[in-house]
Amino acid sequence: MTSVDKKLIRQCSEFASEVFIDYYNDLIGNAQAVYMADLFLSEEAIAKLIRNGAIFRIVEDNDEIIGFCEYKKEEDRVFLSKLYASKDHRGKGIGRMMFEDVVNYAKENGINKIYLTVNKGNTPSYDIYLHLGFKVIDSVVNDIGHGYVMDDYIMEYQINE
Repeated sequence: MTSVDKKLIRQCSEFASEVFIDYYNDLIGNAQAVYMADLFLSEEAIAKLIRNGAIFRIVEDNDEIIGFCEYKKEEDRVFLSKLYASKDHRGKGIGRMMFEDVVNYAKENGINKIYLTVNKGNTPSYDIYLHLGFKVIDSVVNDIGHGYVMDDYIMEYQINE
């Protein structure tokens, strides 16, 4: 896995936006998927998140990005904000590899909890997170502007040493 720096922000943004829109198009509609990609995955958004302490990591195969994740240390837990694999590479362990990277980061920083949000209608990802050991701890609806909301479960993973 490679950390995203200034040189990789454009590639990372393009990959993440494409994967996000493709994945969420049927779930939330194209207009909201495009809006959210522009809001959260633009080059400017990624650069700002990195400046504010977020860690972006990519997985490459023959110089092609095939996976992407973003996470950030908070007070007593790590927030796993994004974890995407390209359609052709799903089910091949890339997501697990990225998740293990987040777990290792948490351990290195003395943190034993990781949390994330997942769209309530995103059954495939929800099921994967349950399989990994996450538990639902809450649900939330957040207004993200332009008449759109994110209707999510908050899930948490406890690292047991």
